[in-house]
Amino acid sequence: MTIAKNFASKAAIAFVAVAMIFTMMAPAAQAQSSEDLQAMINTLLAQIAALQSQAGGSTTASGYTWTRDLNVGATGADVKELQMFLNKNADTRVAAEGVGSTGMETEFYGPATAAAVSKFQVMYRADILTPAGLVNPTGYFGPSTRAKANALNTTTTTTPDEDTDEDEDTDSAELSGEASLTTFEVADGEDADDVEEGSEDVAAAEFTVEFSDGDASISRLDIALVGTGNTEADAFDVFEEISLWVDGEEVARVDASDEDEYLDEDAGTIRFSGLDIVAMEDEELEIVVAVSVAGSVDDAGSATLADWDIFANSIRFFDADGVATTDTTEGDIDAANGGAAAEFTVEAAGAGDDLDLESSDEDPDATTFALDEDDNVEAMIFAFDLSAEDSDGDVTLNEITVIATSTVASNMDDLVNDFRLEIDGQSFNAESYTGTGAAVTLVFDIDGDVTIDADSVVTASLYADFEDMELADEGSTIVAQVAATSIDAEGSDDITVDGSVVISETHTLRTEGVSVELVDESVLSIENDDTDQTDDEAKFTLEFEVTAFGDTVYLPFGATASTTDLTAGVVYSIIDTNTNSVVSTGTTTPSFDMDGSGETNSFKVSDGSTETFTLEVTFDPAASGSYKLRLDEINFATTDAATATDSQDVSDEDVDTAQTTITS
Repeated sequence: MTIAKNFASKAAIAFVAVAMIFTMMAPAAQAQSSEDLQAMINTLLAQIAALQSQAGGSTTASGYTWTRDLNVGATGADVKELQMFLNKNADTRVAAEGVGSTGMETEFYGPATAAAVSKFQVMYRADILTPAGLVNPTGYFGPSTRAKANALNTTTTTTPDEDTDEDEDTDSAELSGEASLTTFEVADGEDADDVEEGSEDVAAAEFTVEFSDGDASISRLDIALVGTGNTEADAFDVFEEISLWVDGEEVARVDASDEDEYLDEDAGTIRFSGLDIVAMEDEELEIVVAVSVAGSVDDAGSATLADWDIFANSIRFFDADGVATTDTTEGDIDAANGGAAAEFTVEAAGAGDDLDLESSDEDPDATTFALDEDDNVEAMIFAFDLSAEDSDGDVTLNEITVIATSTVASNMDDLVNDFRLEIDGQSFNAESYTGTGAAVTLVFDIDGDVTIDADSVVTASLYADFEDMELADEGSTIVAQVAATSIDAEGSDDITVDGSVVISETHTLRTEGVSVELVDESVLSIENDDTDQTDDEAKFTLEFEVTAFGDTVYLPFGATASTTDLTAGVVYSIIDTNTNSVVSTGTTTPSFDMDGSGETNSFKVSDGSTETFTLEVTFDPAASGSYKLRLDEINFATTDAATATDSQDVSDEDVDTAQTTITS
């Protein structure tokens, strides 16, 4: 029912009532006794009550719908509508008299409006606070509060009679007991180390309170910001705003840059009043004090000239009976700023900005790149991570220098046409490509085009555009590295990148040859059954794939531990995993085979095809130790020959078994 309809209904009732009174006055004058007159009056009152009931009683709906969230400082017609809505209930009214009271609502959302919203949230705790996991009201007219207000304001509700069923649910926010403060502790805020010039709402202090014998509503809190001996000792010169937070929700805020907001600007004392922070009996409540700092503070970063303390001076609360108590002595409360304090230093802007150089999971394993005799081929040869996970602010990249080194080729220009660095989806060519030999310095001008967000990591990937390879450069290798000192980055100011040097795997470059990939591996322990050695034995098994590129290759039958024996298709090593060295003692018995049949003298792998091989080596060590099998080289020819004409090192390609311990 709208306000207009409600008014018309009441007017109609009033008109009927007046008419009835005049109609009944004449008979009343002729009544023989006062009892007759009283009976007539009772009849009239009953008829009026019935008419009121038929009209539906009074309603609270205005039909207005709020469409945005509101908080302290907001202005607009919707704020005035909110004040009018709150003023309809004496328990949530903005003010009893004066500005904000009924008929004197304004379009400004101030502390009084926030306090009234808090009362509304407490009144409908089950619909607003409880679903959000909150105990205390926030004073913020957010989504859940707005939804409840819209529901009430657009639905006709009849004012209940005084004799409403006593079994109805009672207000869950009612306080109980005679509360007394038993705990008040002051501690550094969780972000006390991150207070910097220009920072906003940084948790600098934490107050832990607890009440016994009943619940309490905290209505006032006095704190002091003290910077004795600082270059800038007046809090209003250093802080823009001070705010209070409970359960992650803002409950109060003051303009700390305004001297008039202080109880005592010289002492840095600020009063938060009009609070309605509910603390339940025997439950700890944490109140966070957050600070917003001016953009420029003299001697920021100095522990002696920009060091601040936050004291709790007093707390005022009400219990269920409405009895107010002001406490200035419990626990860490100290009106004279001599008790426990939360401590922090205002750091220079950017002091918490950080960038770390780290190895990357994206860095490619050592591999053999299949190049072309006639066309260029691009491949990623290196990747490293740049981490801002420990940074308070975003970090911008300006320049990165990478060193690339080759073997065999006398000049990098013979191998690579150009290098490019890819970061966060953006590509940068080497602006400077210096060095006339096998080692070159690559300078990538990022020029602020990449910003790494705080708490995030980006990967930088280095690509090489390989030239069509000359025969003399066949088998060349390439490796790249980057040092933390060669990365130019900045946060709020220039920063020093943490880390040392990250180096890529070594990659082999060929126009024809093989690539190898591990399929499976296993180790079988064998109890000693001979008199050659006194130790047990182990059977190592490697299953791997060989892919030929550039030409068909033939791997001679057999396996060997000798790097000079080209009559075997594979070369292996037994590795002492304690020293990471090749074992030259003990005896090995190898077996080498391919899935499928071989040629007359060798196993054939056609150009572009992949074949699966199995290498088994039984090892009888000369002494107890921890060992593994590693594939070192692939020997091959381009015809079915018993002796290979070429050898390819694959020892860096991680084709090896797990380690095993062999005991005597």
